[in-house]
Amino acid sequence: MIPFKDLETIYSNEQLFLLLICRIYFSASDIADFNNFIASHPQDWQLLYKMARAHGIRPFVYHVMTKYNLAGDATFLSKLEKDNQIALQRNMMKAVVSSKITNDLKKQSITLINYKGSVLAAQYYENLGMRESVDIDFIASRRDIAVIEDYFIANGYIAKETVPRRYLEFYKIFFKDIVYTLPKYKCNIEIHWSLLNRFTGNYPSFDFFLPHIRPHYQNNTECTVLSPTYDFLAIISNHLVKDMGTRFKYIIDIACILKKHPELLTEPDLLTIAGRYGFKKRLVNGLSVVSSLTGVAVGPDYSTKVTQEDLKIPLQYPIELRNFQFNSIHFLKRSLALQDNVKYKIGLLTRSFFYFFIPSYIDINTFRLPVYVFPLLVILRPFRLLFEKMRSTTVK
Repeated sequence: MIPFKDLETIYSNEQLFLLLICRIYFSASDIADFNNFIASHPQDWQLLYKMARAHGIRPFVYHVMTKYNLAGDATFLSKLEKDNQIALQRNMMKAVVSSKITNDLKKQSITLINYKGSVLAAQYYENLGMRESVDIDFIASRRDIAVIEDYFIANGYIAKETVPRRYLEFYKIFFKDIVYTLPKYKCNIEIHWSLLNRFTGNYPSFDFFLPHIRPHYQNNTECTVLSPTYDFLAIISNHLVKDMGTRFKYIIDIACILKKHPELLTEPDLLTIAGRYGFKKRLVNGLSVVSSLTGVAVGPDYSTKVTQEDLKIPLQYPIELRNFQFNSIHFLKRSLALQDNVKYKIGLLTRSFFYFFIPSYIDINTFRLPVYVFPLLVILRPFRLLFEKMRSTTVK
């Protein structure tokens, strides 16, 4: 773990506040450290709230501050209390919805694996309300997507990110999920047949994870989750492999998992899998950042020297690197730096180039062309992306 005083030249007072809250939770700092910090580092409480909201850690901050009776601005704490109550209610609702979807589709011999979101909070945090989550995430078989989609349509879910059925087989080759919304609860349900879009790289999918499922019971609900090692692999696909630790919530999630299951990093298969699928550098770099910031031990196999840039990104504000898009220069640059070797760098650049021409659900739904004129979508896509970029620049 990097000493707190060595980070004062990297972070603002507000970023240091959030980091210290995190270290207190993981027993890497104590109340005396917090009191000394507050006395010498004045806070902009409005800015601090915005940062906690951007990184999705408002209930986490509230839990730590109330658990350890830490001093803070009354308005700031009042806002966090409301956020904590909302997070708890939403996570309880998501547990019920997840259970219903899982059990309904099980009757059709379809297995859904629940990961991330509220089920992550239930398994690895001290209470269900501590983690903000937006979506319900499932891993499913590519073969079952059409039946799952029929289930959503029949039960009143609204399509948010999908394509007409005539394009579904094409879409499944190059993209990773469909998204439906449950209007009653304003909740997105994401069905992933792949954990990464193909331009991002290769990664284990449903059939790899299926032998490692187990039931999870929570408040009279049941869903299907993965054993800890494979749940960890599924979660880092998003947190470290795709998004490369761009939100502080991701760092805290991983630290929570490792705090509960420190034996995970003694699994020899973990590094073998990372090497086979080309994300070893992202894994080791990401876990080194987790350890450097939180104090959670990761061991020598997962330790490497981290740069100031590595440390700045998880607490960035505003968040410039939000998610990995093939046409984001900043994200592409960082992803290239974290590829395992030159071969993977060339592969990433090549795939990203081709994705300028591969129609997404936006292209397919915008132009609504028949399948027999599909090549026209390939021609139109670069123009749509260019127009979108010009429009976003004008708005700014």
